Amino acid sequence: MEQWSGLLTSTNELSTLTIRLLVVLFVLVLERNVSISASYHPGSLWQFLAVKLAKKTRKRTSKQQYLSGIISSVILLTTALIVVYSILSFALYPWFFEAIFLLLALNSNALLRNCQKVYRSLSVGKKNLAREQLSKVCIRDTHSLSIMGIVKGNIEGAIQHFSLSYFTPMMVYIIAGPYFLAFYALTNALARYLSPKKQQYRFFGRFVSYVAGVVSLPFHCLLAVLIALVYGFKHLSIKQNSWHRFGTGALLTTTANAMNRELGGAVMYDGIKIRRVTLGAQHHPQISDLKDLIRLIKRLRQSILIIISISTLFVVLAAS
Repeated sequence: MEQWSGLLTSTNELSTLTIRLLVVLFVLVLERNVSISASYHPGSLWQFLAVKLAKKTRKRTSKQQYLSGIISSVILLTTALIVVYSILSFALYPWFFEAIFLLLALNSNALLRNCQKVYRSLSVGKKNLAREQLSKVCIRDTHSLSIMGIVKGNIEGAIQHFSLSYFTPMMVYIIAGPYFLAFYALTNALARYLSPKKQQYRFFGRFVSYVAGVVSLPFHCLLAVLIALVYGFKHLSIKQNSWHRFGTGALLTTTANAMNRELGGAVMYDGIKIRRVTLGAQHHPQISDLKDLIRLIKRLRQSILIIISISTLFVVLAAS
């Protein structure tokens, strides 16, 4: 018991950065083996409250919906941050709860499982099932997608989801700490539940979607650099293009180059066709590309784990 007590109290002597890196390293390893069901995840309650608030303003004018979206988002975020502050303020070992918050924010296992399900469905010719499975990572209309459209949508949705729900929360925690992690994770969840790409949330979710987009922009670019580091810097594309969001465009273009496939193009949201530029190579996606996508995500996870491990070791040795 004295040894454990000495180990826990020694965390007071460690720097803040060292503690965060150790927390991240522990959570990255744990997240590979632990999957939290949506039924028990606090995000389910968060989604329920957000949707309920949005429904109350559905029949109002666009301006009223927009203002209601801002007020509702601020109330939900403030309430949640107060809860997080209360927990961390009274906790004897705050790093323990920081690890829990980070574990709740990360989600790569469910993403990989869904990619594998889509691949298996397409491999046996079950397009309707694959379309239904694709809707878990894409907001676009999936009911009429071809095989190429399903594969393309899965690649685009999966790499963005990996950035938003794995890479970005990890980096936000390391750089800015638990409160900014909570702010980002909750904002990203609201932006996903209340996406303005859906007709019913077109105005209500616009503000929180903009905030989430601004926060995630540099981390999309940073993940694009990591992809280039793994697959070769000739694939990196950070230059400005006509994509509606710069960071997302850089991430998708770099991914398309690394996979030697074409991404982008026209897409449907709630029956409305949106024309987008094409990105990457001229080769259309195929079913087999989903296996390459799964390998890409796994290689990125492994690369991140190695980088965090080396960084942690360097910081600990430098402090000693």
